[in-house]
Amino acid sequence: MQKTTVAGHSLHAILMAAPAVLIPFGFILDALHSATGDDDYAKASYLSMAGGIAGGLVASVAGAVDYAAGKPQGDTKHDGQLHAALTGAAMLAGAANLILRREGRHDSGGSLALSAIAAAGTLASSWFGMRMSDGQHAQAGMGAENAQQDVRIDHTALDVEQYVAAGPATTLHPPQ
Repeated sequence: MQKTTVAGHSLHAILMAAPAVLIPFGFILDALHSATGDDDYAKASYLSMAGGIAGGLVASVAGAVDYAAGKPQGDTKHDGQLHAALTGAAMLAGAANLILRREGRHDSGGSLALSAIAAAGTLASSWFGMRMSDGQHAQAGMGAENAQQDVRIDHTALDVEQYVAAGPATTLHPPQ
C-alpha cells in the first residue's frame, strides 16, 4: 500500500494544518466570548471548531492510510498510536461541543471546557505526530531498509531554455 502524497508531500501533513489551527483558535474565541459576552465570538468559535473537526476527519483518513503503509516499529509505532488516540479524543470533545452549541447551550461552562479539551488534545496530538514524523526522517537519514528516501531534483533556468529552444512543434525530451 502506498502512502498518500501530493507533489511528493504527505497528504496527511498538509491536511492536518486545518485542525491544528482551527480547533485551538476556536478555544481562543470561546475564551473571548466568555470574557466579553460578545455572541460574535461564540459564532466564530462554532465555525472554527466545525471546520477543524471536518478537516481532522479528512486528515485522519490520510493518516490511517500512511500509518498502515508505513508499518512503523518501536517508538514510532507508539507515537503513532498516541497520536491517533489523542486525535480521536479531541475530535469527540469537539463534536460534543458542537452538539451543545446546536442546542443553544454555548453560554455554559461545559462548552468552554470542551473547547479547552479539544484544543489541548489537538496540540498534544500534533506534537506526537511531528515527533513520529521526525523519527521517520531520522531513520531515513541513517539508511534504514524500510525508510523512504526523498529525492529532490532542481531545475535551473538553463534547463528551461533547452526545452524552450526545442520549439512547440517538436516532442520535448530531456537534454542528453
